[in-house]
Amino acid sequence: MLVTGAAGFIGRACVRQLADAGHSVIATYRSDPHPDVDGDASWVQVDMTDATAVAAVLQEHKPSHLLALAWYMGPGNQQALDNFQWMHHSIDLLFAFAKAGGQRVTFCGSCMEYDWSGTTKLREGFTPLDPATEYGAAKAGLSVALGRMCGALGLSGAWARPFFLYGPGENPKRLAADVIVSLLEGREALCTHGRQKRDFLHVEDVASAMVGLLNSNLEGPFNIGSGTAIPLAELIMEIARQIGAEDLVRLGAREARAGDPPLVEADNTRLRDMLGWTPKFTLETGVADTIAWWRREIAREN
Repeated sequence: MLVTGAAGFIGRACVRQLADAGHSVIATYRSDPHPDVDGDASWVQVDMTDATAVAAVLQEHKPSHLLALAWYMGPGNQQALDNFQWMHHSIDLLFAFAKAGGQRVTFCGSCMEYDWSGTTKLREGFTPLDPATEYGAAKAGLSVALGRMCGALGLSGAWARPFFLYGPGENPKRLAADVIVSLLEGREALCTHGRQKRDFLHVEDVASAMVGLLNSNLEGPFNIGSGTAIPLAELIMEIARQIGAEDLVRLGAREARAGDPPLVEADNTRLRDMLGWTPKFTLETGVADTIAWWRREIAREN
């Protein structure tokens, strides 16, 4: 099995789960050093924007399965025009995978493909794809083309749409990690009002859904979310409660983004019913796991 973007937040969890399940994994990464992940994983450094180099890796290893997670994550990644170039890179990857004898592919999309202006759960095939960013538009465009490309190339393909993630290894600038690190270091956590509702899922649960889709024969788009959105303030205060630092939380200290939608919630019926997937973590256990990881990281760095 080949995993691109394997050094990323979702990628590390997927590589670990695939390896733990006994799969032989070829994991691509861009920059040294690659993550230290347990299991049977062979790490290959490759620039995924170099179609010739990517094709060479595929011809060398000839994987039967591909989990495509690599994408542009540079400056201004939500609005960058590079997102549209990554549509091209992803198509090159898919064609090279088919040429190397590949059979099954799962691509990583995003909940940002959807129209967020509604007040109901976002549902595959029903909620319009009307993204507000270049990132979402590029992902949505590729998702629409995937089924026809797979059919023409003789591949079986699924499209995964993760919602909001948290967990060990998250970028420290993102909400959960930022709040955890601030409170563990005794600093105030400056937050918005926190009334916006978002669908959060621990990264290991996201990875288990991705791995499950990859190992299935299911096709088309699948939302990966808890199915229950919670106010940001609920996540923030659960973190604060477990750390014992509620007095350091400052809700309303930052302005919410203009036009920030009040609700972004996944309908995960398709994933649950067709894949038989259920999350392992509750909010309480997921937050505890994440805090424990950050405690170890901070102790190691000090």
